[in-house]
Amino acid sequence: MKAKTALILLLGVATVMGCGPRKPQENMTAGHARLGASDAVFELAWFLSREFQAGNQAAFIDIFRATNQELVSSLLSGEAEEIFLDRVLTPAETLAIRTADHRLYMYPVAYHPVFLLVDSALGLTALDSTELRDIFTGRITRWNEVGGPDLPVNTYLPLPGEGAMQTIVDYFGGLDSLQAAAVCTTLAAALDSARGDPGALIVYSKPAAALSYKPLRFHRESGDVPPNVKTVLEDNAYPFLLKITYITTHMKTDVAAGYLTFCVGNLGQRRIMNAFNYRPASVPVRVIEMKH
Repeated sequence: MKAKTALILLLGVATVMGCGPRKPQENMTAGHARLGASDAVFELAWFLSREFQAGNQAAFIDIFRATNQELVSSLLSGEAEEIFLDRVLTPAETLAIRTADHRLYMYPVAYHPVFLLVDSALGLTALDSTELRDIFTGRITRWNEVGGPDLPVNTYLPLPGEGAMQTIVDYFGGLDSLQAAAVCTTLAAALDSARGDPGALIVYSKPAAALSYKPLRFHRESGDVPPNVKTVLEDNAYPFLLKITYITTHMKTDVAAGYLTFCVGNLGQRRIMNAFNYRPASVPVRVIEMKH
């Protein structure tokens, strides 16, 4: 009898010990996710994560900054499952990821023009495609060759593989060679390097309204096209476009999926349109109050 009582007590203790606090189950509004974002996308991705978390107190989205190539490599190796790029994947990257037996899902989030910035005192307003190619390939080395002052052209470029540079290379169908240029790891580094250089040409992919530089227009036969969110989408007249893309190799009902749903949904797209000078990937539905 005593042995039986002891066995019952032992089972009871084991049952109590097994009923301790359990780890909260993760879902689309609760849990932790870590996402990489390129330099040009970081502030937008971070802002959207805070907006998402404000409405979902049990969610935590950690955004870290890396280059596009580092992010694609992490996706290919399986170290990351979701990333934010400022461009779409190249055909070679897409093939490599699928060859590695990863599923691939890509979602457009927003669009923004890539600026060609020059000093406001340069006195130049526009460049055409031939002039741009000749500048990038070193055939044009001074601004007076394109109607500007007699100053050397010094270009400040993003890293190869970043969206701002990729859109230019794609437009020209590749560039055989680039002139000696300052290749900068971040957009902030490009501005810092160009400070005090009156002949600077900066390839820049964030809103530039607060900068002392002005964006050049793109000259076509029909006239000069301003780089803004209206022209980059409505008539494709301005050819250099940043395509902010969320890329993932899984499709789960976890908090990362909840964050993605917020970003591409009506509320997130409204936040992108109102808080940033970006064009949302889909025009948010307008809410109209009907009066009786």
